[in-house]
Amino acid sequence: MAIIIGDIHGDLPMAKAFLAYKPEAEHVSLGDIVDSRDPLTPFAAELACLDLSLDSDCVLVWGNHDLAYTWERPWGDFTRHLFVKDSEVPRWVDGNEYLTRLYSENEYGKLYYRNIFESRYAVARQKGQIKAAHAAGGWLCTHAGVSTALTAALPSAPWGSGDPSVIASWICEEFEREFALSRDLYHDPPLDLYGVGPLFNIARSRAGDDPFGGIFWYDSRLEGLAPDPRFKQIFGHTMVEGPMRKGNHINIHIEDGWWVFDTDTEGFVRLRP
Repeated sequence: MAIIIGDIHGDLPMAKAFLAYKPEAEHVSLGDIVDSRDPLTPFAAELACLDLSLDSDCVLVWGNHDLAYTWERPWGDFTRHLFVKDSEVPRWVDGNEYLTRLYSENEYGKLYYRNIFESRYAVARQKGQIKAAHAAGGWLCTHAGVSTALTAALPSAPWGSGDPSVIASWICEEFEREFALSRDLYHDPPLDLYGVGPLFNIARSRAGDDPFGGIFWYDSRLEGLAPDPRFKQIFGHTMVEGPMRKGNHINIHIEDGWWVFDTDTEGFVRLRP
């Protein structure tokens, strides 16, 4: 049995309600833990939401917002929080090797709030706490779903097995392989980013011109990019108006929030009345 939630985006009360619901069950968060859509949400609340998730036993899946706070930076960060005040810098860097190094290497002598997110994700990666895909209750769990175009681009993968556990393991291995490869984009000055291969074949902007969006950018609003029907999968990323289940796939990123999917009852549950 597993309780699965989509994008949390720094909503601390939502994260608490999710982890408190059936605490005996496995909990799976489908990525995008940070970057609140509410402009009034303070950084402290977003960080508390991330820390709560990382300190729990929850299974964490990479989302595009989470990957923005890795040192490889496959794309730019999304946070609206900018520089840490000089008076606050010692609070963050003292005793934190990761932040101390970033602060010392910054030519402007500044610490970004995004660096604090990065420091948390760096520890999670060292502990093997976050991954690209997970199988729970017979469902393949990813942030944004696996489209038919993506499976066609990766024909050596065990898609035909229909086994979410086998597929999840393969995706995790492929993700690590692709993520380790650097790519050059034209910047001034030049900036090296990482992630080369179908999983990272994404446009610079959402719903761009790429023939497919990749596992982290599948968009259910785009025609011709149907989720692969050979296995059951659940994902978030693209917001939908209400609980959406079509054939072998579920979108759990629901507009009014606070929804989870319970694999034991095979049903949606709204945590807030």
